[in-house]
Amino acid sequence: MSPLVLALIATLWVSAISLVGIVVFYKRRPTERGNAFLLSFAAGVLLATSFLELLPEAVHKAEHDENVFIATLVAMIVFFLLERMLHGFHVHEEDSHAVTSRYLILVGDGLHNFIDGIIIAASFAVSPELGFATTFAVTVHEVPQELADFGILIGGGFSRSRALLLNFVSGLTSVLGALAFFLVSPAIEGQIAWFMTATAGMFIYIAGSDLIPQLHHHRTGLSAWIYMPFLGGVILIAIMGALIAH
Repeated sequence: MSPLVLALIATLWVSAISLVGIVVFYKRRPTERGNAFLLSFAAGVLLATSFLELLPEAVHKAEHDENVFIATLVAMIVFFLLERMLHGFHVHEEDSHAVTSRYLILVGDGLHNFIDGIIIAASFAVSPELGFATTFAVTVHEVPQELADFGILIGGGFSRSRALLLNFVSGLTSVLGALAFFLVSPAIEGQIAWFMTATAGMFIYIAGSDLIPQLHHHRTGLSAWIYMPFLGGVILIAIMGALIAH
């Protein structure tokens, strides 16, 4: 299959994750322990994908471009500014009492999904293996985020059916992101390494500023095991990378 077809399939899959809320807690919310497990695993996967997959691949593609890591810093700064501007960007279950943030959540999530689509498309443009690894990393982050967003929309006053529909529409922006990337890919084909380092910056920022701090605020009783899914995510990506290399 062509990179475009693979990217569209992957982004449709990522969009469908927005429906996970109706499967998991249409009638009940996830337990604190279950949510902590998902967040911990997602943090490990995002960091491992950044440092074991994306950054090494970017170095290989950059062909001695010493400035390529500027994109990592810029991506982290942009995500920080977006988070501060939109307030609802990556807001999780603890903030579900903020009724007025429900539309900001949809806007922020839509923008984030659009960027995810670009990230996935750029990864498939490099290789199917990197594309699948990046899609997996996006998936494990999207599951806890979409669960949280669904709960926030419900807490903000939306009906379950409306919250589900709006969340899904927001998720479809990842498909638009993939299409946008391939529409302009001839002009940026030589800049793939910059997209890879920017992707790593986004993943590092999400894990470091969003997921890991939430884990630190969970109850003390959870701290004894909370590192296991985190390490499991790191090990899983490392094993995937070793298998792909061979």
